[in-house]
Amino acid sequence: MTQTEISNAIAIGLMFTASALLCGSVSAQEFSANDSANNPVIHNGAPPAAYIEAASKPLEKPKRILVPSRAADDYRQRIEEMEAEYGAYGAGLDEQLIGLGTILQRSGNHEEAISQFRRAMLINRVNEGLYSLNQVPMIERMIESQIALNEWEEANDNHEYLFWLHAKNYGENDPRMLPVINELSSWHLQAYVDEKGATLFEHLINATNLYALAIDIISQNFGANDLRLVEALRGLKATNYYLATYSGEPQEAVVINTSFGGSDVSPERRAQLDHYRMNSFSSGKTAITRIMDVYQKNPTSPPAASAKAKVELGDWYMMFNKWHSARKTYGEAYQALWDNGATNQEIEEIFGRPAALPTLPLLDEDRQALANSYVTVSYDVTAFGKARNVQILNAEPSDKVSIRSRVRDVLKRAKFRPRFENGEPVETTGIVQRFVFD
Repeated sequence: MTQTEISNAIAIGLMFTASALLCGSVSAQEFSANDSANNPVIHNGAPPAAYIEAASKPLEKPKRILVPSRAADDYRQRIEEMEAEYGAYGAGLDEQLIGLGTILQRSGNHEEAISQFRRAMLINRVNEGLYSLNQVPMIERMIESQIALNEWEEANDNHEYLFWLHAKNYGENDPRMLPVINELSSWHLQAYVDEKGATLFEHLINATNLYALAIDIISQNFGANDLRLVEALRGLKATNYYLATYSGEPQEAVVINTSFGGSDVSPERRAQLDHYRMNSFSSGKTAITRIMDVYQKNPTSPPAASAKAKVELGDWYMMFNKWHSARKTYGEAYQALWDNGATNQEIEEIFGRPAALPTLPLLDEDRQALANSYVTVSYDVTAFGKARNVQILNAEPSDKVSIRSRVRDVLKRAKFRPRFENGEPVETTGIVQRFVFD
């Protein structure tokens, strides 16, 4: 609907706190992170093919683009001196190239910055070996500039190369892989929400497999009730929500990079997507149940954490139109909050007003966005979590009928966690919200 909505869509994962997860109790058939045939992200042999092609090109000096920066000129002069003394692959040249690339990047000259970072990486590989982790800063900076240039496939290759590089140094099941897994899974989720890349469902499958791998690593190395599992499990919940609501690609995919699959996706990959989608409700439910179990069994859990996680389970039921299960679960969570020492304020924040599921573009605080088209509406939320009595209070521009219709459609489809009083869901009337459009 709007740019801010896209941000709020990411917040689905952040409402879910989509950052990492894999349910240990999920069957190996559904979430086996070690099944290389079903896991397109994990590379046991060579680096991603597209990356090998780019990295194996002959080393060429990039065309010099004059930048009005004394610091950049100083780096260029030092690089020329070192090349004359030590040759094109001289040790230490990579550090100077990183410095030059960083200055170019900060000035917005991303194309030349990428060339300098890539050259630094190749020099580092010549001097320190193919698996040198000293390449990491160069690759990360390349990703930053590629994103700035909307080079999503190239950025994706580099993210996967980072995973491959760390896996070669540590092994895929090493706890030191967790930050890399978290970074790559977050990348795939954001790329899916922002519709970046050739085939969006590949992002969902990759993210799901990565969260599953993270859960395996945490469970095996730190125990089945380690609190680090929560973040990974919530990430898995997020991917399952997106899988459940996946409605196809926004446009015909154009194959630029084979790692995304493209329009000639194999029947096996399509069948895998269908399998994930069919199991999305039960997989997300299992992930939330596991979160509740981790909180309940870990003595260092925050107060009433398990009861709050049970509210998430009620939300999950509600989003999948299972009202009776949601109502029962909300009631149990409401009572559990009282029994486990939650404060009145905490309970009020959860049950004191209707909560849109998973989110709605409530943008009153976005002062910059308010300069755009907007619609202010009033509506009620029933005890069953449905919006009723939707009324347009005002709109800008006033003659823009389409945005009024869009708001009505959003509210018609929306689901809410209803407000509760004394443990029972009740109707809420006169809610006022503003929806802003680009």
